[in-house]
Amino acid sequence: MNAARKRPQDQPMQVNTLHSLAGSLLLASALCACGGDAAPTAAPMRAVKLETVGADAPSAQLRYSAVVRQRERAELGFEAGGRVTAILVDVGSSVRKGQLLARLDAEAPRQRAVQAAANVSAAEVQLQERQAHMRQQQAMFDDGAIAQAGLSTARTALEAAQAQLQVARSERALAARTQRLTELRAPFDASVVARLIQPQAEAAPGQAVLQLEGAGQAQAVALLPPAQAALLRPGARVEARDSAGRPWPLRTDAIASRLESGAAVQVIFNVERRPAALRSGENLLLDLPAAAAPGLSVPLAAVLPAVQGAAGKVFVYQPAGAMVRQRQVSLGRIDGDRIQVTAGLVAGEQVAAAGAAFLGDGQKVTPYQGASRLNEKEAQ
Repeated sequence: MNAARKRPQDQPMQVNTLHSLAGSLLLASALCACGGDAAPTAAPMRAVKLETVGADAPSAQLRYSAVVRQRERAELGFEAGGRVTAILVDVGSSVRKGQLLARLDAEAPRQRAVQAAANVSAAEVQLQERQAHMRQQQAMFDDGAIAQAGLSTARTALEAAQAQLQVARSERALAARTQRLTELRAPFDASVVARLIQPQAEAAPGQAVLQLEGAGQAQAVALLPPAQAALLRPGARVEARDSAGRPWPLRTDAIASRLESGAAVQVIFNVERRPAALRSGENLLLDLPAAAAPGLSVPLAAVLPAVQGAAGKVFVYQPAGAMVRQRQVSLGRIDGDRIQVTAGLVAGEQVAAAGAAFLGDGQKVTPYQGASRLNEKEAQ
């Protein structure tokens, strides 16, 4: 019975002991947490590349594509048309000026030439008859044997015979020309770059049969924005590179006076070196200087563009606080990799030239110092 009476008295003591232990654990946890907040790790300052507004900005280089072609080029076809009986060259063939390239079936033109020659002979005989008749009528009129009407009739017949002979001779010349046009000859020294029809096919008048390109002056043709084309003048030198990175000096030859498709100007450049390694249709990359932007400008990477309007934000460096402050600016046109700033900046201020998307207003920064390994060794 004594043991049964002691159990109700022991339970409050066990509960109090558990409460004390829990409190001790909570106090220890709180002290540990407070101890962790007492020594926070300092975040490293971001290094930013700065650019002084209004200082001489690096000249931007713009790249445009140009297509290589030959100055002398021709697309040849038969003027008269007909069945192609022979094509004597193929793609890659080198030809000389005047060389026979292809032939049409010449039977029909030959027969028309024979017919035209016969018509000339008949007209000449007829004219001789009319001339003899005219002389006879003139003699009879002089003797008073015929009236004036008879002489007039003979003169009219003579004039008609003379006109008929002229027509026959013109038809003979046209027939001879048609016969000559059954042969296709090279207009200059060239190479064949395309063969567009096969022998025994019917060629329509003017249909292209062969494409030729000369082997002399190579050219590069580019479509440039009007503002960029306005910076060029005939004779100006331009640098270009091919797909292998080889340089090709060019000289401006001609600048079109109209817009192509309403948005670009065609500019033709002459390749100054003999283009042994260039092929027609190959692309060259032109390195052209961008137009100088009036007023102040900053790199495109320095601007956070606004959603609407010609405005944006840049980060201006504050040396006193070693921080950048965000500032709204008004923007102008884009020139290469730079953009004009029309308002919001003053010459001499420094802005973060890159990484604007990763900066915040009032963020502590350190100017980026570009040092080479050689400088580091010398400093040591």
